[in-house]
Amino acid sequence: GKRVSVQGTGMGQPSLSIYVNELFQFYNVQKAVRVGTCGAVQKDIALRDVILAEGACSDSGLNTMRFNGLHFAPVADFELLTKAYSVAEKIGIKPNVGLCVSSDMFYDPTENWKLWAEYGVMGVEMEAAELYTLAAKFKRKALAVLTVSDHILLGGETSAEERQVTFTNMMKIALEAVTA
Repeated sequence: GKRVSVQGTGMGQPSLSIYVNELFQFYNVQKAVRVGTCGAVQKDIALRDVILAEGACSDSGLNTMRFNGLHFAPVADFELLTKAYSVAEKIGIKPNVGLCVSSDMFYDPTENWKLWAEYGVMGVEMEAAELYTLAAKFKRKALAVLTVSDHILLGGETSAEERQVTFTNMMKIALEAVTA
């Protein structure tokens, strides 16, 4: 019974930045929740698990340029995060809560994920850090709800059809959290 807007933002932080800047500045969007996939880098996280990204590390140059070489720690909105966690538990899902890394490289020959994993990062994706940074700038609420589509550490991946048809838990969590 509540109006929500669903929009694609393209792939990667620069693409998401264009859309989210405009949504926040020109359409007065107050809450933005990214639903998407990630690759797991911890052995206790399985394919199809849900990750609620409480913070987002990054290898992108966006914040390096934005903050003149200073380091900013992009984090989710605590209220959205706790609502999402409660919704997940209510529908029988035990979400993983922790850090993701927003990488600019989809195919990373440097294997930097190993270093991120050593510091507790759960999954690699491509947008959350910029979403959280823009939410902080515009004083908006943001959250990334991710489903593990690939396991970078252990190997294994879900099929394109499986991702399209069965990755609905993250969508349920996001919708309930944003409309609560």
